[in-house]
Amino acid sequence: MAKHNVSSNHGDLRDLAGLPKRVNLGEQKKRISAQVEAGHAHIEGDMELGKKCITALRSSGEFRRATQGFHSYPARLHPEAARILLAALPGKTLADPFCGGGTILVEGLISGRQVFGSDLSPVATLVATARTALLAPDQLERLKIELDEIHDKAARSIEEKRNVYLHPAILKYKNWYKTNCFNELACLYDAIRNSSSELKPLFQAVFSSLVVKYSLRASDTSNKVVYVPRKNGTVLRAFKDKSREFVEQLTEFQTLVPPGTEPARIRLADARHPEFENVDTIITSPPYPGTYDYLPLQQLRQAWFDLKLRESEEIGSRRSFKQVRSAYESWLKDTDTWMASCAKALVSGGHLAVIVGEGMQSGKTLRVAKPTIAAAEKAHLKLVTSASVDRHDPATKMKKIEYILVFEKP
Repeated sequence: MAKHNVSSNHGDLRDLAGLPKRVNLGEQKKRISAQVEAGHAHIEGDMELGKKCITALRSSGEFRRATQGFHSYPARLHPEAARILLAALPGKTLADPFCGGGTILVEGLISGRQVFGSDLSPVATLVATARTALLAPDQLERLKIELDEIHDKAARSIEEKRNVYLHPAILKYKNWYKTNCFNELACLYDAIRNSSSELKPLFQAVFSSLVVKYSLRASDTSNKVVYVPRKNGTVLRAFKDKSREFVEQLTEFQTLVPPGTEPARIRLADARHPEFENVDTIITSPPYPGTYDYLPLQQLRQAWFDLKLRESEEIGSRRSFKQVRSAYESWLKDTDTWMASCAKALVSGGHLAVIVGEGMQSGKTLRVAKPTIAAAEKAHLKLVTSASVDRHDPATKMKKIEYILVFEKP
């Protein structure tokens, strides 16, 4: 959807390494080196860029700028991390072949760049499209009015106890909802399905933001069943509240994006075969090996929207590491492939920043930095900086390392 169509403390390495402020310069350098090597943070290559990458990796907390707070998405990059990396890697064009919910794309538009995004998941491209929508004032007003109309139609259907059409895939997952919540979602779904508005994808995105929250699932990343009392009308009120919030977020977004910025170009595509070229910056976070099942986690949205998810093509999925002993080798080959595609899409002198973290398989750590660097070298990219911080994984009670690796195309 487009016009006329549809804070973090940067600090210095002393702060990042957890060192006291009052030391002399000689002591400071020694202690930085000691603390960094001890595992708090580590930088190789360009130190200034590495310090910015460490700050990006340590970004945390609530973040509500523009549309970044709209719609949850599993394992999303912190928006402030995206902003820091964009400031460190200036350019006119930006691409993210693993765009997920569009965090990097939103920050790219705010920085005035032409942005390209792609993802294997249609849920990701739906959310990213909604977050990056550039709308003219009359479109924003129409969006507000039409979302209210969707709500009112659904409310009338509930009041009149109308039967609405639901395809079999939805009914299969009916037991994941309390009866009243399911009926309200069904009536909202029916009102949206029958809409002929050019803004329909945005209606669907608002609906999608409620699908898991008002189910019996614990969260977007857990299928644990949690029973929460929901009164009649709860889902309808949530849709109305979310609609108003979304319009407000989009309105703010329009004011932050520089005039003349082109709309985001977002495609449903495999990162191993991205549909963009001649970009000067790529910032992306590929799936951490053996960590998430991104596509199966979307089974409820898959049912409501009757989506065809290409689960067999997902890179580094958690289930593959449980089922196939050669999963890590497959991840390595996939990394070589998407890295080569990104290198090809970069202009000479362009930069690629990769945010990636270690995974686990049978209690063993799955290394990611050296294979990613090796893949980049095969693609004739030069490592500019490697920055990493330790993470404590509550699930395994083990240390995992998360990296930002920045490469340059000669």
